[in-house]
Amino acid sequence: MTGQINDRVVYGGETYSLVGENGEGLFDPADHGLEVRPLSTACWRGFIAEYTVAGDRLLLTEVELGLEDRDAEVFGVRPRGRGHGNPPHTGLEIPVDFTGGLLIGRDFVQDLYVHMGFQAAWKYERVHELTFQNGRLVGSVDRSEEAARKRAAPPPEGPASDAPGATLEWINQTFSRRYR
Repeated sequence: MTGQINDRVVYGGETYSLVGENGEGLFDPADHGLEVRPLSTACWRGFIAEYTVAGDRLLLTEVELGLEDRDAEVFGVRPRGRGHGNPPHTGLEIPVDFTGGLLIGRDFVQDLYVHMGFQAAWKYERVHELTFQNGRLVGSVDRSEEAARKRAAPPPEGPASDAPGATLEWINQTFSRRYR
């Protein structure tokens, strides 16, 4: 199995990986009538999004989609450039009506890489939790110290037990970015 490519969030002029989400309203191709296929083994869900926090607004600024028609127009824009499978649709400024929290991470600790799903937030040196209400940023908390504490005493990687279903549960968790 392959580690999955994260969405990106541009915040404070820096690009972070989107490593956790708890809320509703992020970009989903199905909400726009788009049927996607995997871009690669590193992108089973079929899309990679880039969001930008501009002022207090959350915007979708780029999306790469695993569409059958690699040249399809989306949001009035044709794809261009190079991506992970299909060329991305760039230069977007689509407001995202997200409500909830996003964990974003920067400076991934390579020694902690696991060849499965999305990498956990605590595996990043710099972690911020951004809180949005209807697409507007209402809070930001630096969670870097909490991530460092977890790296100091990391949880075991892999299924918690040999019980039936434990492996499937662990796989499902690694492909989910949900956090509490």
